Amino acid sequence: MFVRFLKKFRDCVRDGKLVVTQHAFEEMIDDNLLQLDIEHCILLGSIRERQWDTEWDEWKYVIVGEAQDGRAIEVVLKPGKGLNAVVITTYIL
Repeated sequence: MFVRFLKKFRDCVRDGKLVVTQHAFEEMIDDNLLQLDIEHCILLGSIRERQWDTEWDEWKYVIVGEAQDGRAIEVVLKPGKGLNAVVITTYIL
Protein backbone atom coordinates (compact mmCIF):
# COMPACT_ATOMS: atom_id res chain seq x y z
CA MET A 1 0.00 0.00 0.00
CA PHE A 2 1.28 3.49 -0.83
CA VAL A 3 4.15 1.95 -2.81
CA ARG A 4 4.49 5.00 -5.05
CA PHE A 5 5.01 7.31 -2.06
CA LEU A 6 7.47 4.98 -0.36
CA LYS A 7 9.51 4.86 -3.57
CA LYS A 8 9.46 8.68 -3.78
CA PHE A 9 10.58 9.04 -0.16
CA ARG A 10 13.38 6.51 -0.66
CA ASP A 11 14.51 8.26 -3.84
CA CYS A 12 14.64 11.55 -1.90
CA VAL A 13 16.91 9.94 0.71
CA ARG A 14 19.22 8.54 -1.97
CA ASP A 15 19.32 11.86 -3.84
CA GLY A 16 19.96 13.97 -0.73
CA LYS A 17 16.59 15.69 -1.00
CA LEU A 18 15.27 15.03 2.48
CA VAL A 19 14.28 18.18 4.40
CA VAL A 20 14.12 17.93 8.21
CA THR A 21 11.88 20.48 9.93
CA GLN A 22 13.02 22.26 13.08
CA HIS A 23 10.45 20.29 15.09
CA ALA A 24 11.72 16.97 13.72
CA PHE A 25 15.31 18.02 14.45
CA GLU A 26 14.41 18.81 18.07
CA GLU A 27 12.66 15.45 18.44
CA MET A 28 15.72 13.72 17.00
CA ILE A 29 17.89 15.37 19.65
CA ASP A 30 15.45 14.43 22.44
CA ASP A 31 15.52 10.76 21.35
CA ASN A 32 19.24 10.70 20.54
CA LEU A 33 18.61 10.00 16.84
CA LEU A 34 20.76 11.03 13.90
CA GLN A 35 19.67 11.87 10.38
CA LEU A 36 21.24 8.55 9.38
CA ASP A 37 18.73 6.82 11.67
CA ILE A 38 15.86 8.61 9.96
CA GLU A 39 17.21 7.71 6.53
CA HIS A 40 17.69 4.07 7.61
CA CYS A 41 14.05 3.92 8.73
CA ILE A 42 12.80 5.35 5.43
CA LEU A 43 14.99 3.09 3.29
CA LEU A 44 14.16 -0.15 5.12
CA GLY A 45 10.83 0.54 6.81
CA SER A 46 7.25 0.49 5.58
CA ILE A 47 4.38 2.95 5.52
CA ARG A 48 2.12 2.10 8.46
CA GLU A 49 -0.58 4.60 7.60
CA ARG A 50 -1.51 7.78 5.79
CA GLN A 51 -3.03 10.58 7.87
CA TRP A 52 -4.88 13.73 6.87
CA ASP A 53 -3.29 16.82 8.38
CA THR A 54 -6.20 19.19 9.05
CA GLU A 55 -3.90 22.08 9.93
CA TRP A 56 -2.15 22.02 6.54
CA ASP A 57 -4.88 20.30 4.44
CA GLU A 58 -2.55 17.64 3.11
CA TRP A 59 -1.60 13.99 3.53
CA LYS A 60 1.29 12.84 5.68
CA TYR A 61 2.75 9.35 5.91
CA VAL A 62 3.92 7.39 8.94
CA ILE A 63 6.85 5.08 8.25
CA VAL A 64 7.69 2.46 10.86
CA GLY A 65 11.16 0.96 10.94
CA GLU A 66 14.39 0.89 12.88
CA ALA A 67 17.21 3.22 13.73
CA GLN A 68 20.68 1.95 12.85
CA ASP A 69 21.06 0.50 16.36
CA GLY A 70 17.82 -1.51 16.09
CA ARG A 71 15.52 0.76 18.11
CA ALA A 72 11.99 0.83 16.71
CA ILE A 73 11.14 4.31 15.43
CA GLU A 74 8.54 6.07 13.34
CA VAL A 75 9.13 8.89 10.89
CA VAL A 76 6.28 11.15 9.80
CA LEU A 77 6.85 12.85 6.48
CA LYS A 78 5.13 14.32 3.46
CA PRO A 79 5.97 15.03 -0.14
CA GLY A 80 7.54 18.46 -0.37
CA LYS A 81 7.41 21.08 -3.05
CA GLY A 82 9.50 20.09 -6.00
CA LEU A 83 11.39 16.84 -5.75
CA ASN A 84 11.97 16.59 -2.02
CA ALA A 85 10.39 15.01 1.06
CA VAL A 86 9.81 16.77 4.37
CA VAL A 87 10.28 15.03 7.72
CA ILE A 88 7.63 16.45 10.06
CA THR A 89 8.55 14.51 13.19
CA THR A 90 10.12 11.31 14.43
CA TYR A 91 9.98 9.34 17.65
CA ILE A 92 11.03 6.10 19.30
CA LEU A 93 8.32 3.50 19.79
